[in-house]
Amino acid sequence: MRIAARSRREATVSPRFLLVVVLTGFLWGAAVKVALAEHYHVACIPHGFVHGESTTDGSFFARVETGCGSTLRQCDLYTNGSFKGGMTVSAAGTTCNAWSRSFGSFSECASTAHTYASGVFSNHVHKAHNYCG
Repeated sequence: MRIAARSRREATVSPRFLLVVVLTGFLWGAAVKVALAEHYHVACIPHGFVHGESTTDGSFFARVETGCGSTLRQCDLYTNGSFKGGMTVSAAGTTCNAWSRSFGSFSECASTAHTYASGVFSNHVHKAHNYCG
C-alpha cells in the first residue's frame, strides 16, 4: 500500500496584491478625512465652520454658500453637542449663514457647524481650528 504525499505550498503575497491593499488604505483614509471634515472645505459648494475676528471672541458661523445648482441648504450650530440654532435657506443665490451671536454667547472651541446641501452633500460636522470639545 502506497500513501500519496501531499505537497505543501506556502502562501505568498504578490507585489500587485500588496499595492492594491496599500492604495485602498490611502483611498479609505481620504474618504474618512472628507467625512469628518475639520474647518471649512469645498465639495462643489464652499461650507463649514467660519471664525469671526479671532478664534476666541465667541463670534463664529455655520455657513453653506451657493453653487452647484443646490437650492436647499442647512447650517446649524452646536456647542458641547447641544443644538444652539441654525437656519435653512432655499432661495437660489442665498448663503446659509448661522451666526453664533444670534443664538447667545457660546464657547467657540467647544462648537461645531453641521452643514447640508440638498443633492450635493449630506449633513456632516465641521470643527473650529481650536476645537476643544
